[in-house]
Amino acid sequence: MHPAARLFGNKDMRLGGNRILLCVSGSIAATETVKLAREFIRHGGEVVPLMTEAATHIISSEALRFACGVEPVTALTGDVEHISLFTDKKLNAVVVAPATADVISKIAHAIADDAVTTLCLNALGMNVPLIVAPSMGTAMMNNPFLKKNMESLRRQGANVLPSIMAENEAKLLDSDFIVEETARCFSAGTLRRRSVLVVGGAGEEQVDDVRLLTSRSTGRTAVEIATAAYEQKANVTLWCGRMDVEVPSYLKCTPFRTLSDLRALTAGRRFDIVIVPASLPDFLPEKRKGKTPSTSDMQLKLRRAPKFIDEIRGKCRVLVAFKAEIGNESAVVGSARKRLELAKLDMIVANNLAHVRENSTRAHIITRKSDELFQGTKRELAEKIIGALPSL
Repeated sequence: MHPAARLFGNKDMRLGGNRILLCVSGSIAATETVKLAREFIRHGGEVVPLMTEAATHIISSEALRFACGVEPVTALTGDVEHISLFTDKKLNAVVVAPATADVISKIAHAIADDAVTTLCLNALGMNVPLIVAPSMGTAMMNNPFLKKNMESLRRQGANVLPSIMAENEAKLLDSDFIVEETARCFSAGTLRRRSVLVVGGAGEEQVDDVRLLTSRSTGRTAVEIATAAYEQKANVTLWCGRMDVEVPSYLKCTPFRTLSDLRALTAGRRFDIVIVPASLPDFLPEKRKGKTPSTSDMQLKLRRAPKFIDEIRGKCRVLVAFKAEIGNESAVVGSARKRLELAKLDMIVANNLAHVRENSTRAHIITRKSDELFQGTKRELAEKIIGALPSL
């Protein structure tokens, strides 16, 4: 078995086994494409690499062959297998990464003089998703003619991604961002044009100027839910408390610490859908000034905190909350159902913390009419929740 085959889908199957034609052009960022190809494969994509002649002077075709398990196409030939790449009506997606100014301009002006530009023009003509990830020097990126060419590609239906501006270079986006934009091509787009707010991580309240009261939460579930909504083409906003996981660069993230912070963020805002897997404080301490000396005992006086989901209810059309409990299954479900009715929720996800692990969980997805027991990864739970949202 080729090493690439062993990696297939070992993270998840968000790319659904679809074929991705990875076009590599002659930017120094071509050295990043082995990693990119492997990430496509880890997320369930079948990768076929194509290279411009300039790209072969920066990275060897052998490196991409080893990364993908497929011989790269470096020239137009009469080979039947190569011809099918340009004429197959079942083309899934074409990704140009990195895309140089030369390749971008040729595609914009319908110049097909190598395998990469020919394939890209065919993709546009056949309404196949075309994703372009530029990488070049800043001066070249700021060239007005290039900007017009990139805008021309957008008008033709291509998804021209931004670059990371650093060290006087327009650098290639990270692999996760490019993989996620590709995954969006294969989704049904059930949340297109919907505004979705996900609130995740752990909130906190200060005991004194040094110490705080908080809860356990990695934030992974929130990131997975935000990602699943993003893939369904929603306009996603993620508000993050304390997180143990990194937030992907394709998600817009606004940090918060306290319930007061959340209230300030929601002021004057409305969303179509709000999903709250965050672990927010249930109790508020009376804050003391300065630092309480560690040489003395401390007594905390706590008062019950207002529920954020009660406050956000009037600012959205669909509201999904989470309920974490420890106890027997029937008690967990009963407590969640009670909360569903009191807060007028559309859905609540009930977790028995005894069954929650770093990247797996067992949960009940409860609505007024149903109760579905789920067991699997947090990624799969996120997809299940997004798929179960009521239509708007």
